[in-house]
This record gives sequence, structure tokens and C-alpha cells, in this order.
Amino acid sequence: MTSIKDVAKAAGLSTATVSRIINENPLVTPETRDRVLKIMREMNYVPNSMARGLSNSTSYTVALLVDIEDTKSFNNPFFYEVMHGIETIVYSKGFCLIIANQQTTSMKKDDMLEWLIRGKRTQGVIIPSAIVNAQNVKELKKLGFPFVVIGEPYSTNELIDWVDINNHQGGGQAVEHLLEHGYERIAFVSGSQKMTFNRNRLAGYKDALRAHGIEVRSEFVREGSGSVEDGTRLMEGLLALAERPDAVICGDNVLSFGAMKAIRAAGLSIPDDLGIVGFDNYPIADLFEPALTTVDIDVFELGKQAANILFRLIEYPESKKQQSLISTDIQARASTKRSARPNTDA
Repeated sequence: MTSIKDVAKAAGLSTATVSRIINENPLVTPETRDRVLKIMREMNYVPNSMARGLSNSTSYTVALLVDIEDTKSFNNPFFYEVMHGIETIVYSKGFCLIIANQQTTSMKKDDMLEWLIRGKRTQGVIIPSAIVNAQNVKELKKLGFPFVVIGEPYSTNELIDWVDINNHQGGGQAVEHLLEHGYERIAFVSGSQKMTFNRNRLAGYKDALRAHGIEVRSEFVREGSGSVEDGTRLMEGLLALAERPDAVICGDNVLSFGAMKAIRAAGLSIPDDLGIVGFDNYPIADLFEPALTTVDIDVFELGKQAANILFRLIEYPESKKQQSLISTDIQARASTKRSARPNTDA
């Protein structure tokens, strides 16, 4: 196999200079770089990134920390869209993405970060907000190690880098859309309010109603665990009210599916009797009957931005902390398109 020494000899340069070219050192002149790269191609020389990492203590990897026991997250297709977005940026930088389980059985809980960092196995870490905590944030900041959190963190007051969907905006957009389509009594069904994104979506809903001078009715706000059964049960409770809502916003599409089951079972029509808006515009929204209007959240972009922030920290360690929100949008479908109604004022 051709070695870096063979390339250096053919180019009449030192191995150190060839190494600088491989590592894109700006001190090497363009003419020299082009000449050496041409020699590399002619000699079929491919730099060994692992050997480069061992020689200069650089791993050329970034890590996505996960909790393998969190089956709900792994069953959610958005996890893989986020990961795809991260990998797109990681690959473009010539790095590899590694998935690291914080609950690895051969280690004590929370030792994974130490194993990654102390062993110089990665140059930066991306951590979902669901598993970030004050202890690992404190340790990472103490070491000055690059990390970014996906999702607005709740369990720490530290100033850190994070990126999230603008869930508050999404809750408000859902209300605006329903009001524009003639709905007036709008309910909100969500998963656990212990989750920051659920609280932000609910806050956006409430703020949008108040902005239009509409009272926030406590009986119109229901909370569950986020299952299909919860969606059905919570919707049944709303339909049993003396004055039922004429529209409902569901915190995710699983709840939306359950809510639709309850609405149909009550003999009501979607969207004429009840309009419904879900969150998360993944493919099954088109498969609902009727097709489900959703608040579209771009989780692929979420992954990309998280990776971009991480590489900024790797390249410029003294960068100011960045908190980024990705805008949402409404994908209007049949579940909120009411039929024309007669004018009762005539």
C-alpha cells in the first residue's frame, strides 16, 4: 500500500508538509497543494483517517447520546429524521456519527460521557433534552467540551447551546388556522405537560386565543400520556360537555388518531361538526380519513442545525452560546375544510 512517505518522496517534500495538505492547513500554498493532490491520485493514496486521528489525538467522530431503554423515542420516526439531518452535516465535514447509549450495561449510569471524553473517542456530543441533566451539563462545561442539546432543556438553568422546534409558534398557528376556517370553540389535547414541547404548544394555543379576545376555558384543555387510547378517552370527555368544542388541536398525531375514533363513534362529521389539527407532518397524516391538517415541524432541519452548532463549537470554542428555534408551518388538509354553510343572518 502507498504510504504518506511514498507520496512525500515522489513530491520532493517532507511528510510533515504532506500531512498539512491532508489536514487542509491553510499555510500550504495552493500550487503545492494541487501538485501533491495530483500525485496522491496518481499513486492511489488514500489518507487513513483513523491513523490521522491517532497521530494528532483527533477522533473525527461526533456522538449522539441516546437512552436505549426509551422505546417510545426509538419507535418515533422523527428520531430517525433528526438523526438523518445530523448525519448529513457530519458526513459533509468528513466525520463519522456514532450512537452512544448512556445506559450501556458494562458501565454505571452517566459514565458514557466520561468514557467518550476521557478516552478522546469523540470531538463533540449531541444530547436529546429528554436525557440531559444538571450533572452532565456541569461536567461538560467544566471540561469545556463541545455539546449541543436537541430540544429546549428543562432540567437545567445553565446557559447552554440548544436547538428546538418553535412549538409555541405552532400552537398559535393551529388556533389561527381554525379561527380562519370558522371554528370558535377550540379545545386542546396534549401529552404530558412535564415535557417542555407540550407546555410550549399549550402556551402558544392559550396566547393565540387571548390575542383574539377569546376566553381560555379550562374544561377545553385535556392532558394524557400520548397514546391512541388517551386520545379517544380525552376526546370522549370533551364531547360529553354541555357545550362541546367545535374543533380540537392534538399535541401529536397519535392523539389525533384516537380523537378521530371518538368523534366518529359519536356519529359526528369531520370537519363539518368538528375540525381537527394534529402536530407532526409525517406521512401518515395523508392516510387519515379525512386527511389530517397538521402543524409541520421540520425535524430533519432540527438535526442539521444541531450538528452545525456543534461544529461551530468544535471549530470556535469561544463562540457565544446559541439557542435556535425552527419555524413551524400549517399543512392544511381535509380535516379542517368545512363545507359551505347557509347564511343564517338573512
